Amino acid sequence: GFGSTDLVIMAIRPLPLWKHAFAYVTLGLLCGWYYFLMILYPLLLFLMYRGSYIAGGIFVALLVLSFIPLKFKVWEGFMYCWIWKVWRDYFDFTGDWSSLTEQSEKNKKAGRPDKFFFFEFPHGIFPMGQFLSASLIRDITPGKMICGTGADIVFMFPVMRHVMAWIGTNPAKRANITKILNRGDHLAIIPGGIAEMYLMNPDTEGIFLRKRQNTVKAAIQEGADIVPVFFFGNTRIFSTVGKNSSDSLMSKLSRKLRASIVLFFGRNFLPVPFRHPIRMVTGRVVEVTKKEFPSEEEINAVMEKVIASVQELYEKKRPEWEDRPLVIS
Repeated sequence: GFGSTDLVIMAIRPLPLWKHAFAYVTLGLLCGWYYFLMILYPLLLFLMYRGSYIAGGIFVALLVLSFIPLKFKVWEGFMYCWIWKVWRDYFDFTGDWSSLTEQSEKNKKAGRPDKFFFFEFPHGIFPMGQFLSASLIRDITPGKMICGTGADIVFMFPVMRHVMAWIGTNPAKRANITKILNRGDHLAIIPGGIAEMYLMNPDTEGIFLRKRQNTVKAAIQEGADIVPVFFFGNTRIFSTVGKNSSDSLMSKLSRKLRASIVLFFGRNFLPVPFRHPIRMVTGRVVEVTKKEFPSEEEINAVMEKVIASVQELYEKKRPEWEDRPLVIS
């Protein structure tokens, strides 16, 4: 891994053995769930062919879980249970959302309601920081939910689709953006998406933003202030096989299929993430004036403010172990 040096590992607080073992197994299953299913399905089919009723029952159960309609109702009992604390401790997860709190206080004085559209960076192989931050929503925005969005492919796999729905994640569709904000919740999106996964490299921290005008346009149409959020360490918890590039054949094919095609590994060459600190920091909030039909110039003007805020956040708030320059493409 780019940051999985002994120096960084030593800097993380040690975990009790049972917590370490629990995190190792559960995070490995979580991050490697697609790998796991690729092995499990053929195995079940083989055992069914050999006459195993148990394998047949498991196979049918997985199919039902894959296609049963989701309610997309937040399950707070899951979101705030002890499991998340173990996962956060595994990465020594820390957060600084002071800029968001300041904006909220400013809005209150001006009699302006809070309506936030979180732009979260970077994606990494697995958006671990974003995932873990879901368990701190009641501290980040007290009294209000932050609903995330994810690629359609996430909602095709059994168990994983349920986990994402339980923490408030919805398919990344334009109609869902309006629905979430209209009911009074805040919204979070990873603008870089699949393309950003192919920007991972040991020399630079890359994010994919400049071509995401439609995401900025949606924020303007909804009148939602944009909150840049950076999860330092997200791209250091896995290593990839081969050289990454947003223009590579695999990257283009992934975007076409709306699914990531990338080989990765972590500890012991398994899909278990390296123990590396993850730090969440919110940047200067970009205030947005609602407009149903914003011009290209207005969209670009807001985009430039977002880019400036991300750059400022990265330079001023990055941890001492993050020495790579930021590249915004």
